[in-house]
Amino acid sequence: MVLVPLLLVLGVLLSATPESRAMSGVDAGAPALTVAQERVQPAQVDAAAVDGIAAYLQGAILDLDGRPERAAGRYLAALAEDPDNLALRGRALEILLLGGDVPNAVKLAKTLPAVNQTTLSRLAQVVQLGQQGKIKQSRSEMRRLLKQAPTLWPFLLTDAYLQYADGVKPEVLVRRLNQLPLTSVLEGRRQYHVGRLWLKAGQPAKALAALARAQQLEPASIFTTLLLAETLARQGQVEQATALLADFAGRNPAVELLMPDLGRAPLPPFAASTSDDLAAAVFDFGLLVWGEGALGPARQLLNMALWLAPEQGYYRYFLAILLEMGEDWDGAAQEYARLMTDPLLHDGAKLRLAEVRMRQGDAGLAWQLIGELQRARPAAHVVRRSVAQMAFDRGDYNRAAEEYGWLMDRLPASMLPAAKVELLFARGAAYERDRDFGRAEKDLRAALQLAPNNPQILNYLAYMLIERGQNLAEALAMLQKAHVLAPRDGAITDSLGWAYFKMDKLGPALKYLELAAEQEPESPEILSHLGDAYAKAGRLEDARKYWQRALDLLEKGVEEPFEGFGRQLRRKL
Repeated sequence: MVLVPLLLVLGVLLSATPESRAMSGVDAGAPALTVAQERVQPAQVDAAAVDGIAAYLQGAILDLDGRPERAAGRYLAALAEDPDNLALRGRALEILLLGGDVPNAVKLAKTLPAVNQTTLSRLAQVVQLGQQGKIKQSRSEMRRLLKQAPTLWPFLLTDAYLQYADGVKPEVLVRRLNQLPLTSVLEGRRQYHVGRLWLKAGQPAKALAALARAQQLEPASIFTTLLLAETLARQGQVEQATALLADFAGRNPAVELLMPDLGRAPLPPFAASTSDDLAAAVFDFGLLVWGEGALGPARQLLNMALWLAPEQGYYRYFLAILLEMGEDWDGAAQEYARLMTDPLLHDGAKLRLAEVRMRQGDAGLAWQLIGELQRARPAAHVVRRSVAQMAFDRGDYNRAAEEYGWLMDRLPASMLPAAKVELLFARGAAYERDRDFGRAEKDLRAALQLAPNNPQILNYLAYMLIERGQNLAEALAMLQKAHVLAPRDGAITDSLGWAYFKMDKLGPALKYLELAAEQEPESPEILSHLGDAYAKAGRLEDARKYWQRALDLLEKGVEEPFEGFGRQLRRKL
C-alpha cells in the first residue's frame, strides 16, 4: 500500500519547556453569579427546572461530541436555574475561554470560591484588572498566583510588567529578571522581554543588545526576529533589518509571507500599553503550554492574549494555526478570513485559508485562492509548495511535478539535504501517479540515496516495483527493511505482505496481510489485498468477507485508493 507524501508547511517557531503546568487556585469570598439570568418566579419553577436540565443535557452532548465552544450557551442557560453548581460553573468558564468570550469568562471567574479557582480563572482576573488600569488590585491578585507558583516564568513575567505599570524603574526590573534561575530554553524569552522593557523605557541601544542575544538563542522565533528588525529600522539601519528578515524567511519558509517590508515607510516609535505587555506575557504562556501538547489550555491563553491586544494580527494567526492543529477547520477559517484585511498578514492568511478549504473538501475555492496568491507572489516558495500539493490532491500530477521541480531548482542552501529528500519523494510520487515510471524511479532512488533509512521512501519505491513486476527480490528486501524500521505502520506491513503474495509465497503473505488489516482496519485497499490472498489460498468465504468489508467502507464515504477500485471489488464479489 502506498501513502502519498504530504509537505509540511508549518515550522516550529518557539521552543517549549515543562514550566507551564496548570495548578488550582486561591482566594475566598466569591460574589454572586453575574452572567446567569434572573431566577424564575415560584409558579414557573417546575417548567424552568425542566428547561434547565434540557439545556444542561444539550450542552453536555455538544461537549462530549468535541464541540465544547457550542455548549457554552446551553451551560449558561442551565446555570440560570442552578447557579450553585460549581462544577458546571467551572466548565462553563473553561468553554468561554476556549471560544474567546473572555469578558463573560472573567465574570464567572469572580464567582468561584477559593477551592474552585484555577490558574486560568485567576490569571483572567489579573489581566482584566491590569487592562482596566487597576494596577494595585491586579498586583495583589498576581501575588496570590505567585504564592501558588513562585518560580513559574509566565507569572514572574506578568508581575514584572505590572510592576513597570506601577512605576518600578526598568533597570530594577531588568536586574530582577536577569537574576531569575531559568532553564536555557527560556533564556531567549527572557532577553526578548528585557528588550521590550528597554524599548518601553526609551533605551534602544540596550534593547538592541538584549534582542540580538535573544535572536542568537532563539533563531526560529518570529517575534524576536521581528522586534529586532523593527528596532534596527527605527535606528536607521533599514538595510540590516531587511537582510535580517530575508535571512529568517530563507531559513523558515513557512513564515515567508509574514515578513514586513520595513523599507516602505518609516516605523512609528515603539509603544506598548499595559494591555499589550500583559498580552505578550500571556501569549508566551500559551506558546509554552502549546509546546507541551496541551492544545486546549493553549487556545484559552491565546484567546486571552488576543482579547487584551485585538489588533495584534500575529496572535490571531497563531490562534488559527492552533485551531488547525485541533482540526477545528471552521474556527481556523473564520480567523484567517478576519486577517484577509490585515495589510501585513493577508497573504499568509490567504495561504492558510486555501489549505483549510482544501481540508474541508472545497477544492474549487482552495484552488482559486492559491491561484490568486501565486499570481501575486510567484516567487514565494511556500506558495509554490502549496500549489504543488493541491495540484497533486486534485489529480493534476504533471502540474504537481512541475511545481516540485521549480522548488528543487531554487532550494536555499540552508534547506539541504532534508528538503531535497522531501521534494524528490514528492515529485517521484507525482510522476508515479502520472504513470511516468522512469522519472518516478529516478527521483525515488535519488531520495533513497540521501535518506537510506526512510521507511516511507523504501515503501513507496518498493511497492511501485512490485506493482510493475520488476526487481521483486530487491523490492522485498526494501520492504523487509522498512518493516523493521516501522513495524506498526499498516501501509508498510501491507506492502510486505503484498510482495510475498506477488512472489507466490502465501504463508508469509497471509501473515503480514492479516497483521496489516489489524493495524489499519479502515483501509479498503489492505482489506482487498487480504481478500485476494484468501482467494488464492482457496478460502473463498474469507475472501468474500474482506472484499465486502472493503466495499462497505467505500459506500460509507472512504476514498478509493485508485480509480476503478470499487468496480474491481464488485467484479471479485
